[in-house]
Parts: sequence; structure tokens; C-alpha cells
Amino acid sequence: MRKYFFIIIVSILWGWVFFSHAVQEKEKTIPCDDKKPRPVRVARGRVTVINFPFKPKEVVPGEVIFDFKQIKNDLIIKALNKSGRTNVIVYLEERRCAFDLITVSSKGDDILIVKDPKDSQVEVKFYE
Repeated sequence: MRKYFFIIIVSILWGWVFFSHAVQEKEKTIPCDDKKPRPVRVARGRVTVINFPFKPKEVVPGEVIFDFKQIKNDLIIKALNKSGRTNVIVYLEERRCAFDLITVSSKGDDILIVKDPKDSQVEVKFYE
């Protein structure tokens, strides 16, 4: 009886681990930073979408080893080679974001939502 109880508990734990891994969040946030490039993993044979708060004005890649397409506020990135790494600078209305693009064989970033750290700051003026 104790052996069956142990098997059931182990089966439940394995099921939970498998399920939580399978339902991994595919959408994550990434800060817009022009001083420290943020890593973006682009899986071979798939696309990665970077969603910005507003439409990017200009996209400047370091090397042409990725394909870029802009659709509204999204920047769609596809790896052109089996392996590669470069930086890309994306110019927005009043700032720029730096990213470090890395080709990976699997488990790349599907959708990244760009959050501007300056958007969360509130300016408070005191009058005397």
C-alpha cells in the first residue's frame, strides 16, 4: 500500500513539473535601455516579436545576419544564419533601445514587450 502511495505522489509531482514547463510564459517584458544592450534570443526557423509602446522610427543592426520587418509597433526578427550574434539599435520618438541579438537552436524568445523605465517615473513638483 505504501509503495502505491509513493508511486502516485511521484506521478503527480512529475505531471506538475511537466505541465508547468509546457505552459511556460511565451510573452515577457524587457526594458528599453540604450546603455546596456538587453539579450534577445532568436530561435532558428522561428520569428521573435519585439513590441514597442509606439512605432519605431529606425532600426540599425550591427551586422546583416537577421531579417527585420516592422508592422505597426512590432519589430519582427528572423535569424538568417544557423549561428550569429549582433547588436541592434532601435530609435523611438525620443529615445533609443539597444538589444543584443543571439541566434539559438531552440527556446528563443517568442514575444517581448518593451517597457520604458521612464514611463514608470512620475515627476512631482513642489511649490513653496
